[in-house]
Amino acid sequence: MNAPRHSLMAERRLTASNLRWRGVTAPLLVALGITLLTLFASQVAEQVWPDASGAVHRLDQMRGLASALLVTAVIGWVIIHTSPAFPNAARPAQPWPPLAPPTAEERIATYARWFIAMRWIAALLAGMLVLISVQLLDWLPLEVWKPLAQTVVVLVGCNLLYIYLLRHGRGIAMLLLAQAYIDLLILTVLLHYSGGIENPLSMMMIFHVIIGGILFSGRQCYGLAAAASGLFALLAWAEWAHAIDHYTLQLLPHLEHHGHVVHPAHDSLYVVSWATLQAAVLFLTAYFVTTLARRLHDNEVQIVALADHAVADRQLLERALETTGAGLRVLGRDLRPYWSSNHWNEWFVCQAGEFCPGCEVLHRDDSPARQCLQDGRVRLTEIVLEPSNSPARLLPCCGAQRVFQVTTAPLLDADRKVAQIVELAQDVTEQKQAQARMLQAGKLAAVGELAGQVAHEVNNPISIISAKASLLLSNHAGEMSPKIAQELAKITDLATRVARIAQGLLSYCRPSGAMRTRLDLRGPIRKALATLDEQARREAVRIEDRLPDQMPPVKANPQEIEQLFFNLFLNALDAMPKGGWLDVSVPAGQPVLPDGRPAVTLVVADTGSGIPDEIRERIFEPFFTTKKQGRGTGLGLSICLGLVRSHGGELEIESKVWQGTRVTIKLPIDSAVVKEDHRHG
Repeated sequence: MNAPRHSLMAERRLTASNLRWRGVTAPLLVALGITLLTLFASQVAEQVWPDASGAVHRLDQMRGLASALLVTAVIGWVIIHTSPAFPNAARPAQPWPPLAPPTAEERIATYARWFIAMRWIAALLAGMLVLISVQLLDWLPLEVWKPLAQTVVVLVGCNLLYIYLLRHGRGIAMLLLAQAYIDLLILTVLLHYSGGIENPLSMMMIFHVIIGGILFSGRQCYGLAAAASGLFALLAWAEWAHAIDHYTLQLLPHLEHHGHVVHPAHDSLYVVSWATLQAAVLFLTAYFVTTLARRLHDNEVQIVALADHAVADRQLLERALETTGAGLRVLGRDLRPYWSSNHWNEWFVCQAGEFCPGCEVLHRDDSPARQCLQDGRVRLTEIVLEPSNSPARLLPCCGAQRVFQVTTAPLLDADRKVAQIVELAQDVTEQKQAQARMLQAGKLAAVGELAGQVAHEVNNPISIISAKASLLLSNHAGEMSPKIAQELAKITDLATRVARIAQGLLSYCRPSGAMRTRLDLRGPIRKALATLDEQARREAVRIEDRLPDQMPPVKANPQEIEQLFFNLFLNALDAMPKGGWLDVSVPAGQPVLPDGRPAVTLVVADTGSGIPDEIRERIFEPFFTTKKQGRGTGLGLSICLGLVRSHGGELEIESKVWQGTRVTIKLPIDSAVVKEDHRHG
């Protein structure tokens, strides 16, 4: 991940460096051309007007001043435009996340590298000026060639030493400040051998103070200004007092008195005034630079605080949207996405960045956003995503279709005009499913009420028919033909089946009025198992009774509990026609019901065919069955659910196709037992 980024950064630096040097070449050529033109004009004037010494002298003065100013301006311009980008300079937005803020040592190291890069440029310019001034144009005497060259070599050596210390992490804390003071000392030596205080390049000390005000603290910047002023004053005094030699810079005009060249560096008034002016300029520069740097720092702190506050507000908005489970998207007037939340991207954007099939309504020509942009009205849109069209990251949590409600509203500006469009999406899948369940529950309630009435009306006549048919078979069987006896037996069986269905309907539709007592659940459960033991052995189903030795008692009717587990066991056997396992157990733990009552949990698990997902919502519907005709009435699970709820409990079913079914039943523990436990506790 880092290699491409570093390569790109290196490429950008190389490109920027090339552009900077291309921009420097033209000004350097122009400066060189102006200098040569000035020299040529001076030579022509001396040849044309040999007797006009005053005019030639003034021309020499203009040439010297123009050359000095030109050299100073070009050097300053070249340093500024060829130096690397300043570490605190604004950078364009990066495609990668922002890096952590640098430490103080890292910041000093970055500034030191910048100083080193600038120093290479300064060394190159100094070497060029020394070569031109001494060897080419004779502006300086030949005797200064060696010390000037040695000073430039010292500058290069210091730069190499700085690089070594920086790479090995030695003395980084003092490296930056040491560079500034050593550079001032080297500049003073260069000034001494190139005209002393008369050299206009002495104003280069101002650049050190300016850089010090930007990089250092206010106290360090004033210390740098004091050091520069002291070195300049020391140089001025040493030349004035003839403690050191003064070397004439021929580029500048000098007056002659009695055949001797008059040097301003030996004039007391010039030395004092120039040293005082230099110190004043340096300290004023330090004051202004530190003041501006402090204000810029304060502004930067405020900007950073505002940026942090804006980022915090945005993160708060995103967290709030994540918490509410809503998806948000903002569109510009061109209907291009301006911003979208994570939920929106998860719901409607596929991995490739394209919109998922099923949400085309949001992007077609008559989309709600386009209509809202035209008339400013709020619109509600419902989007249904099928499992095959949903993003892969949604499949584990949905499995079925997802339903979203999208509210499209205009975002107005200060002039009450539509500036942007906001789309708020909410996942209403569960609400839709709840509505469907409520509708189905209403239908089941109506069907149950009708079925109860029908069962009540049918139960008595069927009972009479069954009793009369049984009586005929028992008392008059010998008087009947075999055919009639066979038909009466069919009538008896069918009447019994109808009576059983009617009784099941009554049990499902009406609360049980049977007496309930304290009951140990192991009794009715094992009785139901014993009833089906022969059938289980015949169908190669192995029964595992893993009920504990002691169970908390419940308050229930034993016949209803037996019927409950008989239906569950029978369903399990029907799901395993080729054999399997039927397990009855009590899981560990102390479960409670939603209302906080302690409960006892029983689990009936089988290794049967399982329940397909498409019919799982209908398993508790009355008369719904997947068994063959004549094998079931479709009331087994309905009656089980009714019995569990009538006892104040819960029934849950987990099933996977060809992996089996797990039925969990929670029944409240007898309240008297709970009170006794609290009293003893």
